Amino acid sequence: MACSTSLLPAAPPFFPSPCHHRLQSLSPAARPFQPSPPSRVVLVWWTPPPFGWLKLNFDGSVYNDGSGRASIGGVIRDSTGRVVLSFAEKTEHSTVGIVEARALIRGLQLARGLGLGMPAVAEGDDLVLVQVLRGEDTQTRIPVAMQQEIVAILRCFPGRDVRHVYREGNMVAHTLCRQAYVYPGVWVGALVPSVVWAKAEDDRRGVAHERAVLRAA
Repeated sequence: MACSTSLLPAAPPFFPSPCHHRLQSLSPAARPFQPSPPSRVVLVWWTPPPFGWLKLNFDGSVYNDGSGRASIGGVIRDSTGRVVLSFAEKTEHSTVGIVEARALIRGLQLARGLGLGMPAVAEGDDLVLVQVLRGEDTQTRIPVAMQQEIVAILRCFPGRDVRHVYREGNMVAHTLCRQAYVYPGVWVGALVPSVVWAKAEDDRRGVAHERAVLRAA
């Protein structure tokens, strides 16, 4: 690869208290009351990239039910919300972090292959992966070589950014992951499964989705 590679800049064991097992044996009525953490509802929606940029939304799916299923999906759109390219593919079963990273790599490779020479935003709902790539955290979730590969591909774009979005703002990529099990493929332009097209249209029209999040202490 002609582009240069640059690498951008872990919980104590749980020991049950002496009364742990005793509390387990108490009847529900006798157990201490534990209120649910306070939460609030926020609105989440997909936002288009700046004019002249592309946005890649990516996602990975892993089933830990013994089926060995795992998949990746992603969609590339322009500043008007128009679908430029999308993909839905099965992949080898692994941890969620690694599968999410595979989805990002695949999406970036496809974006670069378009040959448009445009800056790009990569957006996913894996907060840890995004924080690592932004240099905001360290990790042991994916191999260093995989992290370096992502950084190297990102440097091939004249402008680039990596952002986190809640799942509700990443529904097209999430749906493509599920489509990989029944209708895998790579599509250039708007030729995508109808269920994906409907969600892409929701994004283009700015449809908002509710999400419950914990309140800050």
